[in-house]
Amino acid sequence: MNRIVRAPVVGLAAVAFTLLLGACATTPPPPSPEPAAEAALPPRAYIEKLSADGLFGFGSASLGDAAGTGALAELDALAAKLSDGRSLRAVHVIGHSDRIGSDRANLALSTRRAEAVRDYLVERGVTTERITAVGRGSVEPVVECAEERGDALVECLAPNRRVEVRVSYGD
Repeated sequence: MNRIVRAPVVGLAAVAFTLLLGACATTPPPPSPEPAAEAALPPRAYIEKLSADGLFGFGSASLGDAAGTGALAELDALAAKLSDGRSLRAVHVIGHSDRIGSDRANLALSTRRAEAVRDYLVERGVTTERITAVGRGSVEPVVECAEERGDALVECLAPNRRVEVRVSYGD
């Protein structure tokens, strides 16, 4: 009779042992240590957006008219970044204006602003052969401001008055 009582206990112990062993076998191994991360590489291309209101007086293309020390410091930092020795492929300076005024005048103003920023960057060491300047006038607005008039319209349209600097690097 002892023998009959032992068989179920021994059988249960064997099943429990098998289950525990199986559970251990399905446990994922600890993650292997990752190789040392490489130093983050700077982006191969980026766009720097500069407020024209911070750089120029309203309706002006002269950097001296409204450019505060913060705006010029921003341009100086950009020039330093562009002349840091990396293989610069291209720098495209693109001027934009708001819709106030004629299309012809806005295109001319945005072009003069792009050229002023380009000239500023070249004076600070950016390679002349790699930099272009173009104006787009008011054809690529960021905001519309349909309801505003007068000074409120000028203020609302400020994001449209900008200079974008599109930078790309080679290999």
